[in-house]
Amino acid sequence: MKKQFLGFAAIAIALAASAFTAPAKHNAKLISYKWFQITANRTPSQSVPQSGATYLGEGETPPTGSGCSGTNLQCVSGFNASQVNSSNQLNGTQTPQIVAATRN
Repeated sequence: MKKQFLGFAAIAIALAASAFTAPAKHNAKLISYKWFQITANRTPSQSVPQSGATYLGEGETPPTGSGCSGTNLQCVSGFNASQVNSSNQLNGTQTPQIVAATRN
């Protein structure tokens, strides 16, 4: 009986210990965008012409744009790599994937 008790105790301790381990963290992969300063007067839902966007850089977080304060017009917007050519210009008029900052 003692042998069985020790076996059951070991199992109970193992189950109790596993119940209090921290769960694995799931880090969502961030998306890397090509970021542009938008000088064209476009609302957040409007597409942007090539001439109205200046390349700022690429990354998962937006860079700081100049004059970005307000709520009406795009200021810094992110585009997928497929929307940008090898010279880091928009492929014609494109709709941004994300608008990171707006201006008046």
